[in-house]
Amino acid sequence: MNRADTTDQRPKPLGIRERNRIRTYNDIYDSAMLLFERKDYEDVTVDEICEAAGISKATFFRYFTNKFGLVDEFNQRIARKIEVDLEKRTRSASESLIAATDTLYEEWLHTAVQMRNLTQEFLRSGVRVSPENGADPMARNLIALLSRVIADGQKSGEFIREADPQLVASMVVYAWGMATSLWFAHDDRVEFRQLLRSLVNVIVRGLVRSRDAKS
Repeated sequence: MNRADTTDQRPKPLGIRERNRIRTYNDIYDSAMLLFERKDYEDVTVDEICEAAGISKATFFRYFTNKFGLVDEFNQRIARKIEVDLEKRTRSASESLIAATDTLYEEWLHTAVQMRNLTQEFLRSGVRVSPENGADPMARNLIALLSRVIADGQKSGEFIREADPQLVASMVVYAWGMATSLWFAHDDRVEFRQLLRSLVNVIVRGLVRSRDAKS
């Protein structure tokens, strides 16, 4: 490969307008997270978020359709962190599902106050299942990521092929949500981690191809 080819493949630097857009987006998000740390989700207004971020309401609505869009962004950022963690290491599909669960656990504890507020709002809004999405679009990145892990496990022969990857991925995300609801009720971090692991392990055991089936 010559030097010209290498240069052509380098990512182009962001322009001033795009850098400003990203900075404003992150300022809105970070300001909202600080407010959600101090107050319940329902008690935080868009006006307060705008004041904290130093922007107008018109600017807020250019980046987020409504306040609930911040809950969506919170979920998608966790999904991206899980994806980055999975890309760092070579694991079996089963190990990847458990690793994703562990990363989720650490992220939720790291942002415990905001996570409680935002997840409670997410659960309160209800989960909508459809043939097109497989699950609520709020969890779209998580489900797409886990679907790929499960599909890879099926291709390698680790997982049975009868299971639909998207449906099983949705089951994993639902299991995470159920464990979270119990955590809110009991506030026990050790129990929370054990419950997360046990629910995902049940799903993994159902996916793993038996030795008899492999032979």
